Amino acid sequence: ARCRSPESRPPRGAPRARGFRVSAYEQADTDGEAVKVDIPMADVSKGKKIGSGSFGDVFEGTWKGKAVILKERKLTGPGKKYFDAEASLNRRLKSAKGVAPFLGVAGANAFLVWKDEGRSTLDAVLGGGSGGGFSLFGGGGGGVGGGLAAAMGVGDESRAVRAFSKQLLQAVKSVHDAGVVHRDVKPDNILFARGGLGSKPAIKLIDLGGAADLRTGVNYSKDETVFDPVYGPPEKYLDVSGVGSLFGSSLGWAKAKPDLFDAFSCGMVILQVACPSLRKGKPGGTKRDLDIYAYDAQAWRDSLPERRQADFAILDENGGQGWDLVCGLLAQRKKRTSVAQAIGHPFCR
Repeated sequence: ARCRSPESRPPRGAPRARGFRVSAYEQADTDGEAVKVDIPMADVSKGKKIGSGSFGDVFEGTWKGKAVILKERKLTGPGKKYFDAEASLNRRLKSAKGVAPFLGVAGANAFLVWKDEGRSTLDAVLGGGSGGGFSLFGGGGGGVGGGLAAAMGVGDESRAVRAFSKQLLQAVKSVHDAGVVHRDVKPDNILFARGGLGSKPAIKLIDLGGAADLRTGVNYSKDETVFDPVYGPPEKYLDVSGVGSLFGSSLGWAKAKPDLFDAFSCGMVILQVACPSLRKGKPGGTKRDLDIYAYDAQAWRDSLPERRQADFAILDENGGQGWDLVCGLLAQRKKRTSVAQAIGHPFCR
């Protein structure tokens, strides 16, 4: 509760005002100006808490009778900074098909609001060590049975891996097309969004708290690293400072190639879903081994015992199309396959 000076308090014995209590969220906080309000607080109803992350807590909710997800920033630490950045980035990406549908900010500094399209993430489908859930909603939730094929709505795991890989790359590219780099592509942040009646789930990205908008500079710092080290590229930092005045332009993007940052993460995720031994938990050991072999995936694989080679069966189909794709995505930056190039790869057709 905010403190009031003695002068602002009502005199003793004065009748108390009745009615709706104005929330502190509906005015500027003391740590900065209020965020633009898209949705009146009176239209939002907060339900049970379903998760908690480093900078916010997540709740079920309703808005005008429709199910929504509400993310409330934590009032301690750098919560305000990430709340503002995530609000800005979600607004910028409202038209991107590959991200969770953002409805707006409720109140000033109160909630980020998304359409509720389900809670099933890749981490949950793979039976990840965190027990499922996803970063947008702060974790939590149970694992989802049936494997990737069931989650994708296709008949077998091989087809599921190919379909998943294509949709993941398309989702990431939709973010890049808006001039944004996600910087934290990983199973926790990949949602199997519910489709309409009779339609299959669609892959969408969530948690834009670490994304960088390279058209406006929002949430970008050349010396800041925000990604999960298991899925992030060896260069660690997204540095486009050398582009100079071209920063934010299509020419600048072509020169700096910031999309290669997310491309590596896509390669790690595709490798994980394709190899049964890597699906549960995080493939941290694999990332360390790739580092030893300077991110030459073929050299790393050649070092593995014969009994491990069957693990790559899906990637080895059709003349090793999938393996070729993964090798390109996991290469050092100068040799790495871009997201746009990967979409056109035979494995994704």
